[in-house]
Amino acid sequence: MPLSVSAQDEDEGTDPIAQINVSLRRKEYLKAEHQCRQLLYKQPADLEIKHLLSHALIFQQRYNESDSLLRKVLETDTNNSGTYWYMGLSAERQGKDSIAVLRFKKYIAKTPNPLNINVSAWLHAASGYRRMMHKQGVNRMQFDEMLYLYNHYLEQMPTDLYADDIRDFLSRAKSRQPVPGKKLIWDEAVE
Repeated sequence: MPLSVSAQDEDEGTDPIAQINVSLRRKEYLKAEHQCRQLLYKQPADLEIKHLLSHALIFQQRYNESDSLLRKVLETDTNNSGTYWYMGLSAERQGKDSIAVLRFKKYIAKTPNPLNINVSAWLHAASGYRRMMHKQGVNRMQFDEMLYLYNHYLEQMPTDLYADDIRDFLSRAKSRQPVPGKKLIWDEAVE
């Protein structure tokens, strides 16, 4: 379904970064990739462009390319939180939940100003633990951290679309805590 052009899109017509963001919003990932590569030719060290390129690659399911690019970015700057965000998205899309959790937690830790954090990082990290709980199980520390992350997300986003589902999960999870030294494998759908 084609997206309509908004006044905001027209205003962003001359800014190349804004044009890339428009392409990404429209889910024109190949176009965004080409726009990023053209800009990187002129500005090869620009981390924002590299992050946007990784975004375009992730949504084209070209994970190896995106991961390789992000590792190179990490070699030049280990403190840029955005790199961890995109590494988390890539791992999540690949079903690498334990890596995704670590990357989103690193994103949270590396974001210098808490007001600039994308609060959905807590949701992504908690949901990674939850998927781990379904598949291979989580230990007590992972379980407790999952609950903490969900609660923190709910504090920040109490009216989120999924807030009631998360609250329901948290109330059911209270009686499911793993026994120390053991992993809890809980497929909620089988209750």
